[in-house]
Amino acid sequence: MLQISSELAAPDRIMLMENEVYRLPQTHREIQVLSGTAWITVDRQDIILQSHEKASLPPSKNFAVISALNNMPLILAVWQDKNQLRT
Repeated sequence: MLQISSELAAPDRIMLMENEVYRLPQTHREIQVLSGTAWITVDRQDIILQSHEKASLPPSKNFAVISALNNMPLILAVWQDKNQLRT
């Protein structure tokens, strides 16, 4: 299970509807699905997260692309590394 450390800022909330796509900034590396199902693609790898699942994305020079699956709204909490806030 993912541990959210004190090195992370308060989470941002994102809501996506059917056919919407979101480009997650590279500084955001922790994701939790609050409702719905997420399809996340980063560095040519696909990650599927269901409601209440969490994941840490690998460090990357590329941004992650997120979309909702199953014709349902997707609500996410995403965390930005506090160290990235200082730069």
